[in-house]
This record gives sequence, C-alpha cells and structure tokens, in this order.
Amino acid sequence: MVHPYIANSINALVLILAGLAVYFLSPSRPLLALMAPVFGILLLATTYHLKRHNRFVFHTVSALTLLAGFLLILRIDPDNFVWDSKHVLILLMGISCFLAVLSYVASFLRERRLRDNTIYKDDL
Repeated sequence: MVHPYIANSINALVLILAGLAVYFLSPSRPLLALMAPVFGILLLATTYHLKRHNRFVFHTVSALTLLAGFLLILRIDPDNFVWDSKHVLILLMGISCFLAVLSYVASFLRERRLRDNTIYKDDL
C-alpha cells in the first residue's frame, strides 16, 4: 500500500506535468489550462503535513483532490471527444486524482482497522 504523502506527490507531479503539456499543446493557451498545474503545486506544498499525519490537512486534501477529479472529468465533452493528446491528458489527470483519493481512503480505513497507527511507524 502506498502512503498518502507518496500518492499525493505522484498525483501532484502528474497534474503539473500533464497540465503544462495541455497548456502548451493548445494553440490558444487558455489560462484555465493552468489550473491543474497550480493545484498540483498546492498539493506538493501539503506533502510535508501529510507525512506528519496532520488529520485536518489529510481530510482537506482528500476532499479537494476528489473535487478536482470530478472537475477534470467534467471538462471532457462526450459529444466532441476524440482520442487526441489534450483529451487523453485531461482523462489521465482525472484518473490520477481518483486513484489518489482511493489511496487516501484505503490508508485511512487500514489505520482504523488496526487502531494503533502501526502503518505509520516506519516514517515517523
């Protein structure tokens, strides 16, 4: 199982790299395409607090990552969808957000079942 701060870092890097690629692949370079890289930078800023097991940050990052995943998936119009680089990268960013949230919830459930924080002893 991947620790939440590792999943957060991977998701943030995917958002930054894929978001910048979508921005530079688009000929009009809309500012809306830079929202994913900015969100990725904000997620990278929370990695330290996730590593220190700050519950408030953990729950906030989980909720915002889930919201970002839904917003990214909603940017894809099913009527105009074609398998080009822009749509594939947006789909990749949305799936990355959902997998990160799945990792957050799985680690939370595992911690609740063990009730002694033993899954976090190795990185404190």
